[in-house]
Amino acid sequence: EELENEDLFPRDFIIGLDAPDNYFGPRKVFLDGMSDYDEATYLRNIADNEDVLPIKHKINDDLESIPDSMTEALRTFLVARTIRDLRGQTDKHASMLVNASRFTRMQGLIRNRLQERLDAIRNSIRINASLGELGLRDPEVSALRETWAMEFQEAWPDWNEIQTQLLHSVSGAKVVEVNSRVNDLDYSTTGDRGLTVIAVGGFSLSRGLTLEGLTVSYFLRNSMMYDTLMQMGRLF
Repeated sequence: EELENEDLFPRDFIIGLDAPDNYFGPRKVFLDGMSDYDEATYLRNIADNEDVLPIKHKINDDLESIPDSMTEALRTFLVARTIRDLRGQTDKHASMLVNASRFTRMQGLIRNRLQERLDAIRNSIRINASLGELGLRDPEVSALRETWAMEFQEAWPDWNEIQTQLLHSVSGAKVVEVNSRVNDLDYSTTGDRGLTVIAVGGFSLSRGLTLEGLTVSYFLRNSMMYDTLMQMGRLF
């Protein structure tokens, strides 16, 4: 009779383990870094998308440009990659995630617009970043410096070192599409240089795909369903 009242699972079947010191999970993002939403440590609110990329868009909508916040997220990623290289992590992968539409057609358009912005930034770096103070006359290089001043000045105080390193760090950066139609994400490299990749997708990114060295996430989705929100939260 006593045995019949026992649960199928023994009391000690599941043991809760403490997270390691270097674990960066939802508690650190949404609780520890959230004393004041306007001054959140790890989150940046997106408020400029509705005119160019509304959350509720249609499958056949066009995309002439990306929100300024997405460009700023790209700059943040490129500066972060450069700082990681200066720290001796050139052999490590670095990834940025962009999840802003569930439609594969729109994901392709976002990928194209992001590639155009990346090319413009990289061309400015190639031409002017080596000019030191004069290079800051280039609006793209100047914008990168502003991003560094706002986000990374404490992490790496010397902008001149970053500006000198920029071209080497971002020259191989690429934007890839990851969805049911195409998956250009491949971390297998033959050299000693880690990938610098911006992955644009939707459901494929939401369902457990691992992005190596995930540094920046640009997330433009909403849901009223708890399980969906939890699944989306994994991306952080």
